[in-house]
Parts: sequence; C-alpha cells; structure tokens
Amino acid sequence: MGFKPQPGEYYRMPVFFGPTPGPRSWPADVEIDFEKCPKSLLAGARFLGNREQLQALLPDCFTVADEPIVTCNAHYLTELGWLAGRGYGLFDVKFDVIYRGEEEVRGTLVLVRFESLSDPILSGREELGHNKLWCEITELRSFNGTRSMDLSWLGRQFCSLKVDNLVEAEPPARHPDHQGMMSYKYIPATGDWGETDVAYATLSPHQPSRLTSYYTCDASAEWMKATWAELPTLHHVVNGFAGLEVLEWREGFLMTLEGADSGSTTRRLK
Repeated sequence: MGFKPQPGEYYRMPVFFGPTPGPRSWPADVEIDFEKCPKSLLAGARFLGNREQLQALLPDCFTVADEPIVTCNAHYLTELGWLAGRGYGLFDVKFDVIYRGEEEVRGTLVLVRFESLSDPILSGREELGHNKLWCEITELRSFNGTRSMDLSWLGRQFCSLKVDNLVEAEPPARHPDHQGMMSYKYIPATGDWGETDVAYATLSPHQPSRLTSYYTCDASAEWMKATWAELPTLHHVVNGFAGLEVLEWREGFLMTLEGADSGSTTRRLK
C-alpha cells in the first residue's frame, strides 16, 4: 500500500517517510511538561509608527488597530521539549491589527519572525502560516548596564536592538478583545507565477506562559539598509523596515517566561 496521510498526523515534505516530527509531533514515549518548558527571555523596543505607512503593507483583510505601535523584540527559547532540551533565538516585528472577514478578530500581526534554526521555520510556515525567515541571531549581551543583540545574514549585520535603564514593573494590561498572534499564510501556485495556492490569515491563540519577571526600559532598534548583493534574499524586507517612520520611541521591556504550548490550536481565520 502506498503513502496515504492519516487524519490528525502532521506531514511536511518529504512525505515519503511518514508523519514529520516537530513542535507538535514527537515520539509517544516522550513526555513534555508545557507548564515548565520552554524557558523564555524577551527584550523589546516599541515605537509609534505612521499609520498610513503601516496600513499600506497589509492585505485588505487587516486594519491597523488603535495607536500604530510597532514592537521589535528578541526572544530566546531554551529547554524546548520537542528539541530534546535544545533552544534557539527569534526576532519579531509586529503591531496590533483588526482582521475583518466572516469574523472580526483583534490581535497582533507578526510581519516577520526571524529565527536562527530551520526546523521551526519550516514547521511554522507550513503548518501555522507564520511569516518566518532565517538569520543569525546573537545572544543578548550585557555591558555597562546596556543589553544588546544583533541580526545578520552570513555575517552581514542588518539590525541591532539595545535596552538599558531597567526598572522592575508590572506588565501592561492587554486589550480585553485581543485574541492572539496573527499571520498571513501565502503559498504560490507552482508554474502559475503570481497566482496563489494558499492565501489566508491565521490566528495562534495566546500562549499559557507564566511571567516570572518584567522590567520596563529605554530601548531602540536600528535597521541597516542593504543592497541586493549584501542581502540577496532579505534586502527587500530589511529595507522595508529601515524605511518605517519612527515618530517616537516608547517604553521598552525585558521579561522572562516559563511554559508555552505546541501551537496546535492555531486556526485559519474565516
């Protein structure tokens, strides 16, 4: 009998070897305690952007919500169960939107999630519709009271984030109607270039993480414009972020979290 996908299993190319292990699929004899792992460290900068400029980036189903506050944050994951205790780094650029289709949903749209490991990139793009790209992500360094990190592609730096003057604080309240993280899944039609096989929004509900510390801080992010030769596959994204108007920097943050879930509750928005 040839290959036939089984309901409820996770498959990605190549499909010839059965279900694909990943963030939502692991051996039956492996137990993962999502209340205790992974551990997370996040550092972020926030700025007031230009509403019209941000809106111009979006498909028609999204509208920029309330104040156009853009967040650029580094996120370091350790003790990941599905990676047998390993970890990796990621970096989000995002802002709040309202999705309007058959349903209306408020959440945070992640324009891009850079990650330093290919495995979560492949699974996140194909299974969840998350806008993921690979890059090198440095550890969060601390020197003379300032914490900083960088993004690069094959050695060419294109973004840096700095936070300092940390003050322990309570985290800001989330909008009561905020439902989670949104993305826009897009897969081109093979051979019919410019046409789509898939194009729709997805929602990943809030993670059941436990906050273990939270600090406000001064923070900023800098994007370094690039030529095609310097960043052949990323220059359009990097230059797009470098071109965003920063009206003013807002309060940044540094926080630690414990626990998460697999992301399996992510769904297609109607």
